[in-house]
This record gives sequence, C-alpha cells and structure tokens, in this order.
Amino acid sequence: MKNFWTLWVFILILSCREKTTHPLQGEVVEAVYGLGIIKSENHYEAKAAILSSVKEFYVTEGMNVAKGTKLFKTDQGSIYYSPFAGKVTDIPVPISQNLFPQTTILSLIDLNHLYLEVSLEQQGAMKLKEGLKAEISFEFFRNKKIIGTITSLYPKNEQFIAKVLVSQWPPGILPGMSADVAFEVARKKSVTLVPLKAVANGHILMRRDSIKKKLKVEIGLLDQEKVEIVSPKLFLTDEIILP
Repeated sequence: MKNFWTLWVFILILSCREKTTHPLQGEVVEAVYGLGIIKSENHYEAKAAILSSVKEFYVTEGMNVAKGTKLFKTDQGSIYYSPFAGKVTDIPVPISQNLFPQTTILSLIDLNHLYLEVSLEQQGAMKLKEGLKAEISFEFFRNKKIIGTITSLYPKNEQFIAKVLVSQWPPGILPGMSADVAFEVARKKSVTLVPLKAVANGHILMRRDSIKKKLKVEIGLLDQEKVEIVSPKLFLTDEIILP
C-alpha cells in the first residue's frame, strides 16, 4: 500500500509540472491553404430550341470527339456538331422523346484545358496576388507535388476564389476531383521561433533567470506550428511555458 501511495504522489507531481520549451533559431514559411476543385475551361450543353425530339445520336456517353464531330440529329432535321474537342459526359434523353425548349440533350467537356478553382477564407485571400506559385497535392499523388500559378482572384457566390493554372496535369486528372493547395506568401531564415500555442492575446509566459513573467511580444511570420518573435529579444536559454 505504501508503494501505491508513493507512486500516486509521484504521478501527481509529474502531472502538475509545467510543460516548457525553449526558443529556437530557424526558418519559417507562411502559407495560405485552400481546397481546390478541378474545372474545365470549356463546357457545352446542347439544348432543345423548340418542342422537338432526337432522331439519331452519333455519339455515346464517355466518347472522345474531335471539334466538328456530329453529335445528334433532331426530328426537325437539325444536326448539332461539337464546338471543341472533348469528352461526351451526359446524354440524359432517349431518342424520340418529346423535348421542351431548354431541355439538355447532351453535355460535352474539354479535358485539354483544365484549371483549379481554389476556395479561400477572407483573411487568406487578402494575402494572395496574381502570379503567386501554388503547391498542389492530390490524395492519390501524396508524394508528388504539382506546381501551378494564380492567374486571377475573384469573389464568387460570397466566396473568395483563386484560379490556378498548371502547365501539365498528371494523367488521370478529371473535372470534379479535389486537391489540397498551399500558397507560399513569405519565408524567413534564421529567426527566433516559439510554438504557436505558446502565444495568447499577444503575450507569452516565460521564465528567465528563475523569474517567471508574462511578456508582450510582437510576432512576425507564422505557420501551422510555430511563430516568429520579432521583439523583444528572446534567448535560447529562456524557458517558454506552454499551456
């Protein structure tokens, strides 16, 4: 029983002990993160202009077609042609079914001109600009980073969007696929860093020369784990008390 209580007291002392670390000199990279969706520059939907029906389809779903390929013929004798090279993605109506005006007859998408539409938070969008590089990673390509470039920034449906172009997509990429995107906005080397969680309301709790104090700090760049302390000067021997 005595050994049990001794062990219990020892565990209690350990649990009450402060968690500390020390500042370090290193590199910090500040980035903005977003979720991207692959889109196509060209998407075509052939729609009925008047009350009509399809007499004949010349293509099937999933077929690759060249520009100018015959797609279908209506009962009025009109023949629809592909406006660009692409893939037929949807034929939602059967032959001879009566179609009302604006009914979609066939959908076609261009797989040769893809881009990434990245949704951003407001704070992140304010840090970006056209021409900035983007690092793109797909779940099925985790070991392969793809580099793209922001070509435009704009609002869309109360969201903030970065349009990213890539010179060459990996094989198998299709519209609708998602990717994680990181935009590097700043980088510094040989700066003083502390854990991000150590900073609360612009202050850190620290111990120097056995004296514990709350210190107001000016921060610089930060990433998901650490933050640059611009001032006051911290020493590598300082103890930073963690929450």
